[in-house]
Amino acid sequence: MILDQNGSAAEDTASLAAVVAFLNQHNVKYTVRNFSPFYAEKEIQREGAGLGLGLLQAVPVEISGARLNLAIIPSSLTLDLVQFCKLLVPDTVRVLDSGDSRQRYFSNNIKVIPPFPGLFGLGSFLSPLVEQNRTVGFFADSRNSLITMETSEFCRLLFNPSAVPVPTRPKYRAYASPSRKANKHCILGVSLENDDFHTSKLITMTEWISKHYDHCIVMLGDGLHRLTLQMDFATSEDESLEQSKWLARDFVRSQFSVFGLERASCRFDFKFASEIQQTSCYANYYRRLCALARDAEGFQNSLAVFSKDFLERKPLRQENREKHLEMSRQYLLEELAVICCLAQDYPCTFIYPGSLTILEEIAQGKHPYLPEHLLQIDYVELKLKNREKK
Repeated sequence: MILDQNGSAAEDTASLAAVVAFLNQHNVKYTVRNFSPFYAEKEIQREGAGLGLGLLQAVPVEISGARLNLAIIPSSLTLDLVQFCKLLVPDTVRVLDSGDSRQRYFSNNIKVIPPFPGLFGLGSFLSPLVEQNRTVGFFADSRNSLITMETSEFCRLLFNPSAVPVPTRPKYRAYASPSRKANKHCILGVSLENDDFHTSKLITMTEWISKHYDHCIVMLGDGLHRLTLQMDFATSEDESLEQSKWLARDFVRSQFSVFGLERASCRFDFKFASEIQQTSCYANYYRRLCALARDAEGFQNSLAVFSKDFLERKPLRQENREKHLEMSRQYLLEELAVICCLAQDYPCTFIYPGSLTILEEIAQGKHPYLPEHLLQIDYVELKLKNREKK
């Protein structure tokens, strides 16, 4: 298909109906998830994040000022233009921004370009990361619809992509607070249903960890998250725990390929808080921490500050304030007991993409009466900055 100057052909071709017709024509098995107008952008992002590196985007690239191609890459990454140009020497490569694309090749109404070059009569380049996923997906017809399919089905629709692999790079840079101890082991605390752990940010976190540590325990806070669900949705403890367990395991499933990216040698092991909380090790530490929460004034004050802050993050948590303050306090005590269990084999550093005041205080030596394994822990706050934002 030749695109006309006004882009009307592209507009018709890129519509959801045209994409579905294209898939049907080639006998592809796929599913379509349609989002109603009542879905917030964050909710849609969360749905897409469940695909991990399998959520794709099509980046229009102009080769030597004339040939247009689509570079197919994970949407959680960005095209590494410098490396791409090196691969295509003597050709030059230019990424078309949205304005260029709409004016020269596509309709102004196209907000999402489907990752099927055959729809537009274009050539394609493919990131090698795409084929590492069992399932891939992409948004179509703006962001109202999410189409998913098996990766093998998707790849056969690319019709002989270029043998030149598309190089990519993370969208974020990591900036770390100063560490105090030269530990080889670390714990990455994962908060479930938290935007800071979507794929694009997780890639940067795991890349930074791989450069600084030999071993990382990925702590999935499912047993802790049950308390958050109880506060936010008034669900029962059993129901909240089962939902939290599902969320943690779904996180591992969707993000597993991120932890397996080729990097410096660092081993990632997954640990679920809900499983640790069934052990005698956890029970002993939890009892000791609860006793200190009653008797140590400085620790009491830190727990009170955390509990108040936790409630203020969402207005609905202010309802049943006294009950929720106690649940927030319980959350922190349980979290510290889980960390004690994970840190008892060797000194380690706790890493989190945000501020955890209590761990900062512990690392600074402000609570010397806490269990010794907590006192050995260092704390590093990772701050992530989007490379694409000025």
